[in-house]
Amino acid sequence: MSLCKRLIARLDVKGNKLIKGIRFEGLRVLGDPVEAAYQYAHEGIDEMLFIDAVASLYGRNSLTEILRQTTREVFVPITAGGGVRSVEDAAKLLASGADKIALNTESLKRPELITELAREFGSQCVVASIQARQVKPLTWEAMGEAGRERSGKNVLTWMQEVQERGAGEILLTSIDQDGTCQGPDHELINKAAADLSIPLVVCGGFSTHSEISQTFQQNLVSGIAIGAAFHKKKIGIATCKNKLKSEKIRIRTHKSETSTNDKPLMRCNIAVVDYGMGNQQSLINALQYLGSKVLLSDQWDELKKYDLIMLPGVGSFPEGIKKLQERNLIMPLIDWANRGKPIIGICLGMQMLFERGEEFEITEGLGLLRGTVKKLNPSSHEVIGTLPLPHMGWNRLNIENSSKAESTEFDQYFVHSYAAKGIDQSVILHSSNYGSEQIVASIQYKNVVGFQFHPERSGENGLTLLTTTILELLN
Repeated sequence: MSLCKRLIARLDVKGNKLIKGIRFEGLRVLGDPVEAAYQYAHEGIDEMLFIDAVASLYGRNSLTEILRQTTREVFVPITAGGGVRSVEDAAKLLASGADKIALNTESLKRPELITELAREFGSQCVVASIQARQVKPLTWEAMGEAGRERSGKNVLTWMQEVQERGAGEILLTSIDQDGTCQGPDHELINKAAADLSIPLVVCGGFSTHSEISQTFQQNLVSGIAIGAAFHKKKIGIATCKNKLKSEKIRIRTHKSETSTNDKPLMRCNIAVVDYGMGNQQSLINALQYLGSKVLLSDQWDELKKYDLIMLPGVGSFPEGIKKLQERNLIMPLIDWANRGKPIIGICLGMQMLFERGEEFEITEGLGLLRGTVKKLNPSSHEVIGTLPLPHMGWNRLNIENSSKAESTEFDQYFVHSYAAKGIDQSVILHSSNYGSEQIVASIQYKNVVGFQFHPERSGENGLTLLTTTILELLN
């Protein structure tokens, strides 16, 4: 089974205003980006892209408060970018609720930043934003400073370099088509998709369903980011998705947001382990939205007072274990689980529950679950060779244990290149297929639960699954 194609809302921001221009010029204020994000989430958008359009000019990013407000009630993946110059800049955006980091200008000046971020947070967290301007037929130059500065780098050559340096996804924007609503640059898209091994998201000029459908026929295009056409109501998200489904294009089914939230976790006290790895704020926001009292801490004397411990994370296995060791949390977490206390790991947090991981180097895990975390190696009949990695996007959960798992199959959001293998089938709740690879998606062994996907970023279905799991563990 292939991943769902992703419709992504692009929100360009200046200060606290939603803006949009044409070819990155003539920026006009359109409204409040948080209100727009809420509306797109309600309509069923699969992902959001926030870009601080002037950050690289002023040397700072102003998205942190916008992200904090948005992620209180928006539970789909969010990529944030603009003015990212260091690991510290990226960490601030992740701590504010972003799931992935987009970088452009600084990476053109200092390409090693891509590797630094990938090593710290994992390749799946790093999006190489490439702004392409056509300089002659079938030749495009990568531009910096919001399309103002020439880099001298050929776009296709630069794409190869960023994926070699560790980027997990490419966001390719046609400057020539941006904001025009006159159709995408299909020549650029086809050239870009010809020789990639990481997911490709394209942007610029989309304004009709037929343009989206045609572009999604390109197997290696995993997502389309749209700004002006969404803002101007030229494309309706729900209508577009229904048309794509009728054409047998895999797209996420949206479960309508409920108008009321009855706070099902109101009596739950949940501790989230803060070990400096990724987007724990996304999980905190989801738990608080569901009514839970939440503690974020790296102090065991505080963590152990709560009813359930959650170990989230975005990043590499060895770096995650290293940071747990630095905080003296390894043995307390093992002892907690061995005493029958409930613990849930998400993404990297799930992976570290296993005996060992093979990312970069062989690293011992917590050993609470049997198995080894190894790199995925999917292939597909749809394309020649392997499918793009990371495994990034919405994919269907297959029920492996009907006595423990939800009876309804639905899509959840994955973003990873490694997965647990060599596991006792009896403890697997869900699996997911990516080409030839069957991925262990969720697992439960007594009081220990792991989600390879991100339920906190998977809309209403994900929140429902998270709620059910927590209540069962605490009862």
